[in-house]
Amino acid sequence: MKRLLNYMMFIGIATLAISCAEPQEPSAGERVIGNWSVVEYYVQGQVDDGDLIDRLIIERDGNFILEDGNGVLTVGTWSADDTALTLSPAEGEAIVLNIVTLTYSKGHFIQNLSSPILGDVEIRYLLDNEGEGDYSGSGT
Repeated sequence: MKRLLNYMMFIGIATLAISCAEPQEPSAGERVIGNWSVVEYYVQGQVDDGDLIDRLIIERDGNFILEDGNGVLTVGTWSADDTALTLSPAEGEAIVLNIVTLTYSKGHFIQNLSSPILGDVEIRYLLDNEGEGDYSGSGT
């Protein structure tokens, strides 16, 4: 009987310790995974309908597929921290998207570009995550 009481007390203490543990906030690398579609983007604060990023697939294995408004695909690897998502294409320069807000379903990113002709340009992307592993573009 004493053993049973000790066993029950041990289970109670273990349950209390587990329930009091503080849940950890998911990292940006965990939240960014999925099939993202651009809802709107703003160039220098103005709504634009050009041929910038249209869809972005971020895979768990560290790879990405980016599709622009012309249907051109770019592939490579990605990394993320709490401030930025960095896309490193197989060819060309890295694309840095600064994270404004990021949840599992919505993303707000800023890309800063600099050009000798246009000067400094800020592009804001508002994206919806259609779900992980659904690449058809139809959502989940």
